[in-house]
Amino acid sequence: MTVKKNTSDITGRVIQRYVILAALYTLLIFLLPANTTAMREHMLTPLQYKVLLFAIGLPSLMAWLAAFIGYARLHQYADSIADTSEGPSFKQLAKGSTWLAWSLPIPIILSLLFNAYANGHSDFRPTAIITSNYLNLLFPLTALTIIGFASRALTASAQLSFSVARARSIIAAFVVAGLAYCYFTFQRFDLSSFGSTDNPYYLPLWLMVITVIIPYLYVWFIGLLSAYEIALFSKNVKGVLYRQALRLLVFGLIAVVVSSIALQYINTVSPRVGYLVLDYKLLLILLFRILTGLGFVLIAVGANRLKKIEEV
Repeated sequence: MTVKKNTSDITGRVIQRYVILAALYTLLIFLLPANTTAMREHMLTPLQYKVLLFAIGLPSLMAWLAAFIGYARLHQYADSIADTSEGPSFKQLAKGSTWLAWSLPIPIILSLLFNAYANGHSDFRPTAIITSNYLNLLFPLTALTIIGFASRALTASAQLSFSVARARSIIAAFVVAGLAYCYFTFQRFDLSSFGSTDNPYYLPLWLMVITVIIPYLYVWFIGLLSAYEIALFSKNVKGVLYRQALRLLVFGLIAVVVSSIALQYINTVSPRVGYLVLDYKLLLILLFRILTGLGFVLIAVGANRLKKIEEV
C-alpha cells in the first residue's frame, strides 16, 4: 500500500507542475502584447495572432504532458529497484530525463517573456535572443551529461563494450553532423572579423565557438554515445518480458535524445528572430517536439511494465 501511495503522490505532483506550466504558457500567449512585425508579415489581427500562436503551441503542450508523465514513471521504476546494482544508474537516467522534460517548457515560457519585453524595448532584443539561445543549451547539456554517466555505468556494470565498427559509425555520424553544423553556422558570420556582433546571434565568433558550438558538439556526441550504450545494455539483459519492457524504455530514451539533438541543431543553424515565423523550420520543430512526446510515452509505458515485473 505504501508503494502505491508513493507512486500516486509522485504522479500527482508531476501533473500539478504540468498544469501550472501549461496554464502559465496559455495565459502569457493571450495576455502579452502581440508582435507587430509578425502580425504585419502575416496580415493578422492581435487576436488572430494569439489564437494562431496557441494552436501552434498545442503539440508542445501535449509533448510536455507526455514528458512529465514519462519522467515520473521512470522515477517510480528507479525507486522500485533502488537496492539493486542497477538502481543508481536508473536513478540517474530518471534525473537526466527530468532535465530533458523541463527543457521543453522552461525555455519557451521564458522566451515568451523576453520577446514580449523586447517588442517594446528594441535595445533588449539582442539580450532576449542571446539568453534564449543559452537556455536552450543549458538544460540539454545538463540532461545528456547525466544520461551519459548513467548509460556508461549500465554498460560497465554488465561488462559490455561496443565493437570497433559501431564506434566508427558513431564517430562518423558525429563528424558529418558537426561539420555541417559548423558550416551552416559560420555562414551567418563575417569571418573577416572575429569580434563583430553584427550577426543573428549577437555574439562575436570566438565567443560563439567557445560557449555555444563546442558545448553543443559535446552534447551531441554524448547523446549519440548514450543512446547506443543504452540500446546495447537492453539487448544483453536476461528474461524475455524484462527485455521487451526495457526495449520500450530504451526506444523512448533514444527518441527523446535524438529529437533533443535535432531541435538544438535546428534552433542554432537557423537563428531566432524573436517572433513567430511560418516556415519549414517551424514544421520541423513541431515534428521533433511530437517525436519527443512519443519518446516519453514509450518511456512511461516501458518503465510502468518494468515496475510491474519487479512487483511480481
